[in-house]
Amino acid sequence: MAVADRKKGLDLFLGATLIVLGCEMAAFFPLPFDSPLAATAAIRLVQIILLAGFLYSVPGGARFAGVSKATLFHGIQTGAVWSLVFGTVVVAIGGILFLFGINPLTLVSSSLPQTDLLLFFLTGGVIAPLAEELYFRGVLHRFLRQYGVASAVVVSTLVFASLHCQGGGVPVVQVIGGLVFALSFERSNSLAAPVVIHMSGNLALFSLSLL
Repeated sequence: MAVADRKKGLDLFLGATLIVLGCEMAAFFPLPFDSPLAATAAIRLVQIILLAGFLYSVPGGARFAGVSKATLFHGIQTGAVWSLVFGTVVVAIGGILFLFGINPLTLVSSSLPQTDLLLFFLTGGVIAPLAEELYFRGVLHRFLRQYGVASAVVVSTLVFASLHCQGGGVPVVQVIGGLVFALSFERSNSLAAPVVIHMSGNLALFSLSLL
């Protein structure tokens, strides 16, 4: 990678990281919303707008992050195919577990809110995946790629998964998901691929939790 490209990558990484940290800090201040879920949705929407605006304001920034009209359709197509294949594999594994007397739904179920269920699906299934992919794959993964594809895939996945840790356990779903998102990004060279897979995965998990 040329020196100019390295500098641009570093500038984009630092700028995007400051935006994300600023949005995370906003959660510690009183916000004019009735519920934490609504506040989260608003913060993530602001994050998306700021990140997209920042990337488009820097020459070549959007292309750096894999946001391009030229690769959009290919990215969506790749994401849809990968989602179908990944979903089929998960269903097959679930069927095997069921034959051994293990209810697979207990392994993937999420805690759903009693109210604002539609907002929960919108936030967790659409808004959050877009915000996360913009940063973790579009910026962090792309920045780390100068050190090799393997480094970019592993480190971006570990950072992504570590920020989803709850209760001290290993976030297996997020680790697997992070690897799939990163590899689909590499395969398609379009941010649309991991966004589609991430959204599809989250919406599927939430839907299964309704059963």
